[in-house]
Amino acid sequence: MEIPGCLPQFGAMESPVCLSWILWLASASCSAQTLVIGLYDYSDLSAKETTRLTEAADHAFGHSGIHLVWRHCRGVLAVTPETACQEEIQGNEIVVRLQPGGPPSSNQDTMGSAVVNAEGGTYATVFVPAVRAQAAGFGVAFDILLGYAVAHEAGHCLLGPGHANAGLMRGTWNRKDAGEISRLSLHLTKQEGRKAAAILGSVVSKE
Repeated sequence: MEIPGCLPQFGAMESPVCLSWILWLASASCSAQTLVIGLYDYSDLSAKETTRLTEAADHAFGHSGIHLVWRHCRGVLAVTPETACQEEIQGNEIVVRLQPGGPPSSNQDTMGSAVVNAEGGTYATVFVPAVRAQAAGFGVAFDILLGYAVAHEAGHCLLGPGHANAGLMRGTWNRKDAGEISRLSLHLTKQEGRKAAAILGSVVSKE
C-alpha cells in the first residue's frame, strides 16, 4: 500500500505526514468492535464447558476484529449482579439462551434459532441436546461445537437470516467444517466479518 504524501526514504527519519499516516493505519488495523452476549444457561453446563464454549465462540469471531464480551446472566458462571442483566439491551448486545430441550418443531436436529429480520436481531436460542447429538456424530468436543453454534446464532443477530455457502454461517455444517471447528479455524468469511464489524461500528456511533 502506498501512503499519500510519503516518498521512499532510505534513512531512519520519517516525514510528519508519513508518521501520521502510519499511526492512523496502525490504530485502524488494531481497532475492534465489541459484541456483548448475555448468556442464559438453562441446561446446567459445568464451569469448564461454559468457559470452553465462550472461548470457541471468541475464536469464531476473532479473525473479523470483533471482540466478544460475555455477560453470564444464568448458569454456573453467573456472577454478574442481577441488575446488569435486567438493564435495557443496547444496540451492540444480544441475548443467547441455552435450552435443555429441543426446538418446538419436527426438526429435532436443529441446533439453534434466532429471532431476526433483514437487519438482524437481539434474541437467539441454542438447543443443547441437538448440539450433543451432532457433536457425537462428528466426533467433535461437545463444548467446542456448542460455542460454534452460539457464534452461528450470534452471526444471524448481526447479519440477518441468510446462510452462506461456506464458513461459520453455512446452513448445515459437514465433516470438513467439523474438522475446522475442532481446530478452532472456522470463521466468518471476510465479507461477513467486514459487514458485521461495520454494523457494530454504526450502532456504537449512534449511541
